[in-house]
Amino acid sequence: MARNHDEASSNGRTADFGSAHEGSNPSASANPHGARQANQRAELRPLAGPSRLLLVTLGEVPRPLVSELASQIARLVGAAVARTVPQPRPAYAFNKDRGQYHASAVLRRLAQLRAGRPETAVLGLTDVDLFVPELPFVVGDADRDSQSALLSLARLGHGCDGRPAPPDRLRHRALVEGTYQLGLLLGLSPCQDPRCAMHACQRTADIDRKGGGFCITCRAALGLT
Repeated sequence: MARNHDEASSNGRTADFGSAHEGSNPSASANPHGARQANQRAELRPLAGPSRLLLVTLGEVPRPLVSELASQIARLVGAAVARTVPQPRPAYAFNKDRGQYHASAVLRRLAQLRAGRPETAVLGLTDVDLFVPELPFVVGDADRDSQSALLSLARLGHGCDGRPAPPDRLRHRALVEGTYQLGLLLGLSPCQDPRCAMHACQRTADIDRKGGGFCITCRAALGLT
């Protein structure tokens, strides 16, 4: 089945590009009933987050990009960032009928890396195309309960016309969406500020307009100055 690289999709728990469950993925428009208004989070006490983040690569992920994301995370939230030995593509999650990888299956494996370390969250970076059964594809997925998140570069490297995006644009999208997944693990929900990393995107063009960090309201929700 042909897919538009710019078409919005996500799974029920997370992924940018729309979701039905407020608090972990985020399209505010996807959950209009009973959802908190974005940018009112500062009225709440600061959200508690992990003090350590484990970055895991699965497949061919550029090392400089991983290093830059690790530096950005440390700068944004002050968490200690560690990297594991690179892992192969998650063959255990491959669905041959779809030619894609089941995001939830990968998340379950990532969560196992936290065993005995409740202060640690895990963020996986992969180059494979992800899916959940009810949607054509997802760009990312996160589960705050298990403190595990996943981001795929497979759809971020193309424009709305399907042509490869310039390397600097892929870099920007990966850093922004990596920060987005981090925000989900920290307990943030969608933000209405289109420049904030927590703004819920419907297209890759929306990602290109986002900045690399959290807006002042999201920072306040995390207790950051």
